[in-house]
Formats: sequence, C-alpha cells, structure tokens
Amino acid sequence: MGKSVTEKIKEQPIESQIKIESRAQELIAQELIRQKLRLDKQQLKVRARKVKGLKQREVVIFGKINHRTLI
Repeated sequence: MGKSVTEKIKEQPIESQIKIESRAQELIAQELIRQKLRLDKQQLKVRARKVKGLKQREVVIFGKINHRTLI
C-alpha cells in the first residue's frame, strides 16, 4: 500500500517540512476567511429580504462601496 501524505512530508528535510506547514496554515486561514465572507453575504441577503419584504430570488448582492452594500 502507498504512503500517506503525512509520511511523505516526514521524509522531507526539516526546512521543507516547515515551509509545507506554513503554507498549509496560510491556505487554511484563507479558506476560513472565504467561509466567513460567504456567511456574512448570506446573512446580509436574509436581512435585506426581511427589511424590504422580498423573495429569496429577488435579492442579489453586487458588492460594497464605502461601507454601503449594493443590492
């Protein structure tokens, strides 16, 4: 049977292991930020629907300019 990724990483020199771990942490942090932004956008859509009495398909978030949301 083949080796796992963890085993392959442990075979690498220490410098490479440190670089791999550092990059992995960066990617995890970026993904967490993306997830938070998606959740914030979804919550904003829900609030806009409630305030304006719109249906789900009628709300589109175009973006934010100067802390104002373009709906």
